[in-house]
Amino acid sequence: MSETFSLLNEPWIQCRTVSNETVLVGIRQVFDGSCEIREIRGDSPTQDFAVLRVLLAIFWRAHGSAVDFGRDPDFEFEEWFIDTFEAAATSSTDDVVLAYLESYAHRFDLLSPTEPFMQVADLHTKSGRHDTIRRIVPEAEDDFFTMRSGAGTQSLSFAEAARWLIHTQAYDYSGIKSGAVGDPRVKSGRGYPIGTGWSGMIGGTIVHGTNLRQTLVLNTVQEAITATRGRDDDHPVWEREPDTAAQRELPTAKGITPHGPADLATWQSRRMRLFTEGDRVTGVLVSKGDQIPEAGANVMTDPMTPYRFSKNKSKTNYDVYYPRPHESPQTAWRALEPLICLAGDTELPRKEKSSKRPTTLTSLAHLRHSNPELPALVDIQLVSVSYGSQATVITGTVNATLEIYLDILNESETQTRIQLLDAIRDTQEACIALGTFAGQLKTAAGGEYEFDATVKDQCLLDLENSFVNWIATVTPVNISERISHWQKHVFEIVMDTARTLLRGVGSRALIGTEVENSNGRRRFVCAGTLIDALERKLRDILPHAHQKTTTEGGKDE
Repeated sequence: MSETFSLLNEPWIQCRTVSNETVLVGIRQVFDGSCEIREIRGDSPTQDFAVLRVLLAIFWRAHGSAVDFGRDPDFEFEEWFIDTFEAAATSSTDDVVLAYLESYAHRFDLLSPTEPFMQVADLHTKSGRHDTIRRIVPEAEDDFFTMRSGAGTQSLSFAEAARWLIHTQAYDYSGIKSGAVGDPRVKSGRGYPIGTGWSGMIGGTIVHGTNLRQTLVLNTVQEAITATRGRDDDHPVWEREPDTAAQRELPTAKGITPHGPADLATWQSRRMRLFTEGDRVTGVLVSKGDQIPEAGANVMTDPMTPYRFSKNKSKTNYDVYYPRPHESPQTAWRALEPLICLAGDTELPRKEKSSKRPTTLTSLAHLRHSNPELPALVDIQLVSVSYGSQATVITGTVNATLEIYLDILNESETQTRIQLLDAIRDTQEACIALGTFAGQLKTAAGGEYEFDATVKDQCLLDLENSFVNWIATVTPVNISERISHWQKHVFEIVMDTARTLLRGVGSRALIGTEVENSNGRRRFVCAGTLIDALERKLRDILPHAHQKTTTEGGKDE
């Protein structure tokens, strides 16, 4: 039987290398230059995000502590960022991180009898019962989780257990938990709901570099590095005293306020304990952990999520923001505004304010403005989960990618951002016009009008991939020309879809019928007049669709 499993030395993080091989590595291998890792590629996108956040907390605290310990009054984040980014390109040894890991090596043992990683060593219930490993590896019908069968449903390797342990702390659903002995919140043997894990509340936003080390740098903001200066309380779980069954510190009646990026990246939403037999994990106990008050209201220190303004919760001279998860379906259409906008960019309803973009993106836009050696075009991954009734079950996941030119995010490019959002609005209006057309075809066939939301949604879905590709070509310099290209594409797709619908209607719709308007007047409606009306409507919605555009070779199209 294994008595130790060091997450620093044992291979457990599933990755893809720059040569496209799948490997398992320990934490030290990420930073010692022995393996050229492109990205984490584990059992699910959300698991990868959770594991990445652990590596980020290590990276932030190591470099932040090095700055603090040195008491360097001349520290410049921008200089540090560029130097570290360039070093990461070659996957060279990060001695700062390796030295930091040595200081906390004993806290990264998954099986420690006294302080196991992200667990409580003696966690138990009054009955002594615990759950099977299914509790942390839920089955699902989509590709959210790895499909398991046979022995894989009964036990986990230590490597798998480590990954799912981290995932559960990040994304566990709400609901009643096992009541742990020593937790004063337990009533009648039950731990009553405190909400989901922190990562389940946010819109996970990852900026990817050419390798994992660059990804760590690109997702680092100044606050994550310099937070230790003057206020040294933003500690990841391994820097604190081991947790007990109860909430840590002296919480308020509503929970514990997070202290900063590293605290949030390793937030212990649950108290957990793994049970082993031989070299396998065969069971787990999951109880209530640390509760974030007010569902995360004004917890603004996570740099990897957008935040939404809450009109209902805000008061005069007191704004309330919540982390904003990415939505599905139509992720690309819904995600762009909170990713790119600054306050004042859009004309919003009175008393309402725009979302706050992830601070990683604002930081990169600022750095790129004065450092042209940084990438102009960034690869952004969006990761979120959706929960069912009262957040007691995970129902799905968002995993989408976008490429955006950082220049678009500059404070001075308000008009560029407005034009991009207008492009989304115009596309949605064009698809609504198509749904109206589909409903009117029913009228032409002698039936009752009903807006066809399915046709509208399918058209938006059909356009989504091309929209993502189009966004990756847009800069402040070429936006007018690119808008014309996009409107032309939308016009063609919507009209092609309309013609397909037209071919599927019966002779009655082609012949037409007489209908009565709301004002009592009668008019004749047929498929031919309806498609003509749709085309006129689209020309109003997409006025640039028929403008001549100039190709890169200088020729008019």
